[in-house]
Amino acid sequence: MLGFNADLAPVADVWSNPDNTVIGDRAYSDDFAQAAELIPEAVRGFHSGGVATTLKHFPGHGDALADSHDGAVYVSKPLEQLRREELLPFRAGIASGSDMVMIGHLILTEIDAAQPAPFSYRIVTELLREELGFQGVVITDGLQMKALTDSYTSGEIARRAVSARVDILLCPSNPQAAVSALEEAVALGEISEERINQSVRRILAMKVNRGVLKLEG
Repeated sequence: MLGFNADLAPVADVWSNPDNTVIGDRAYSDDFAQAAELIPEAVRGFHSGGVATTLKHFPGHGDALADSHDGAVYVSKPLEQLRREELLPFRAGIASGSDMVMIGHLILTEIDAAQPAPFSYRIVTELLREELGFQGVVITDGLQMKALTDSYTSGEIARRAVSARVDILLCPSNPQAAVSALEEAVALGEISEERINQSVRRILAMKVNRGVLKLEG
């Protein structure tokens, strides 16, 4: 036993664009249906070893060309096509009990062209939580990436993502600025304490489910 209890895996993106070197062979397949068969097996394998899983990068990074480490990434597929293709492995991974879903730093031009996916209530709440029924922990991709930092401060990122119902902010460039922004947003009534508590409860439930925390009594 090495002591790992969570992994930012499996990659549920499908390598549908051979020119995509960002996802590349990190993907389980270049076929949507095959990926949807393999992802649940990966989730079950991680869980059998006591490790929490993270499906990424929702709603699908495999057909994009740009790299979110370097700047903005656009996905132009309409929602109906995403439902038939990119969302299949995510649906399957959610059904198999994945603990977390990571939101990619993607701009879905046919769904919410105004902002990156981690800030989009339409994508995080309406698509992932309501349509796909995911009730677990939503985590951002790494927040030092230029796809976000080129246009937003750490404080703006924190406020926008939490408002969209993201639970965990992964590695903000300025953690203290992110915390201060959330404290200010709660004090001003822009974000409720109950909204923060929802995320805390999801994170604690995940830790209990994976045996990281033990409930007394």
